[in-house]
Amino acid sequence: MKILWIIIIMADNLLPLLLARFYPNYKHKEMALSVLGSRQSPVKWIYNVWCIISGVVFCIAPYALYQENDSGWAIAIWMLLAIYGIGCEIISGVCPLNENRQDEDIITKIHGGTSAIGFMALLVVPLLFAILQFQTTKVVLGAISLVCFTIAFIFFCFFIMGEKEKFANTVLRYGGLWQRLVLISCYIPLFVWSVSNQ
Repeated sequence: MKILWIIIIMADNLLPLLLARFYPNYKHKEMALSVLGSRQSPVKWIYNVWCIISGVVFCIAPYALYQENDSGWAIAIWMLLAIYGIGCEIISGVCPLNENRQDEDIITKIHGGTSAIGFMALLVVPLLFAILQFQTTKVVLGAISLVCFTIAFIFFCFFIMGEKEKFANTVLRYGGLWQRLVLISCYIPLFVWSVSNQ
């Protein structure tokens, strides 16, 4: 299960780089990952099917963490990752957004709402993971997780601020970049734990 999780974590970050090559005018720094799965995307089927597969793994794989750490923290992390897997991955794959913001329909609203909830759930995971690792005296992994949470939170603030009109002409406008950096920061503790526990 840990090996599968490692593959999913790596592919979640590498697959968009590959698919974007087949999406003319797609800009990584400015566009969210969900745009790759939008109804106007030429790679929507590949990306959305992948999101569903990834989401299922994120709902199941944390069981390995629970097996190793039979505690309330492990259960909380599992629940948060399941919320992320369902909201940001599975529902996003089933309900692709409409890239045209002027023509927002119910499916796009469901996509936006569940993605926001899932994204917020994932953001908390490195913090709880740090607490869990410190409790089990794994200080190095706990420190890595805490640093990743801090960095992820900063990038998340940049992501939110970039949505505001007054920051439209600043570096904060690169929402796609900040989203990717939040995901990478949140994934790192899970990846390190999975690799170190093989």
